Amino acid sequence: MLPKLKMSEAAGRSLLQICPNDHPPFKDICRYYATAAGTLGWSATTFFLGPPQADPLEDAIYLNAANLRRTAVLGGSLRRAWQSEAGGTLGGAPPTLALCHRYRAYRILLASDLPVKKLVAVAHEFGFFARRQRRLAVRARRLGGRRELIFAGVSDAVQRELLKVDPHAVLLPNGIDLARADRLRFGRAEARAFLGLADDAFCVGVVGRLHPKKSPALALEGFRLAVREMPGARLVFIGSGELAASLQRAARDLPVTFAGFVPEAARYFSGLDLLLLPSSSSEAFGMVALEAMAADLPVLSSSAPGPSYVLGSQGDYFQPATPPVLAQALESAYGRWQAPDHGGEATKAARERASDLFSLDAAANRLRRLVEPAPPDQ
Repeated sequence: MLPKLKMSEAAGRSLLQICPNDHPPFKDICRYYATAAGTLGWSATTFFLGPPQADPLEDAIYLNAANLRRTAVLGGSLRRAWQSEAGGTLGGAPPTLALCHRYRAYRILLASDLPVKKLVAVAHEFGFFARRQRRLAVRARRLGGRRELIFAGVSDAVQRELLKVDPHAVLLPNGIDLARADRLRFGRAEARAFLGLADDAFCVGVVGRLHPKKSPALALEGFRLAVREMPGARLVFIGSGELAASLQRAARDLPVTFAGFVPEAARYFSGLDLLLLPSSSSEAFGMVALEAMAADLPVLSSSAPGPSYVLGSQGDYFQPATPPVLAQALESAYGRWQAPDHGGEATKAARERASDLFSLDAAANRLRRLVEPAPPDQ
């Protein structure tokens, strides 16, 4: 448990978040950190640079920018918005901590020249320092910056990549508000009705953008090889993207459902029997894996570094990522699903991992440590 803050101490602390947009999963990530800050007694202000995708995040401020590359212009817009809107909430005091989600948000916050005491630039993907000018700029700011600057990776693999450029890079994973997820999740019958699934079918879900990075074609071909050994099984794609049309053509002869984009898709996870994550090696985290752990939904994943970090030993993996190997793994999962006591202890352990490492309490502890580093060993 966190030691309680004195009221005067908590009242003087604030979290500022900057994020390019509220597209999945960033709306939930920003809500997660704002809620965690609230448990510490801090105020929290969130800015999205672009317009809302659908329903705006409550209490967030949208700059509605059409072009996020106009760094200087957006920096000025951010400064004026903070002074007029968030400035009143925070009493004009400089933010204690700023979280910049992705490199673009970090650059625009720098351009705003807001008097932030400590700035954390969060890398949600690999390649944060891939460009030489980014590496040089970071080293220059380390030598001459007037504010404390921290770079963070959302998984251990991303952190290791950052450490090659900045030896002080930290780990700051995404997380989930378990109580909110439980409250919003539909029951199995309602979720299956929404997805159009039969009550007694073994349903495998692939959730996320239909994009090469997510390898949805691998999921389809693996399922094609396995479906003869899985009577009544159905594959469900929840998401949209550039590969939708080609996947639909390839799946014409298979029991496959394309549900399209579903806002807050984790609400329907009780309607699935297995979450399949066929992601490529470029997957840096794996938010849907975490949402499945919270929902007691078993996960079968490739060995991509992001999902592997999230799941740890609480997921099943297939390797190498080929259709025949995936087919064997799906058949094994189908066999476990047929057992009378399937799930149980395994999904309970996964839920405990989510609570220990990725809950609101875990986020609050990480925010607290960023502001109050642990004292050196005596």
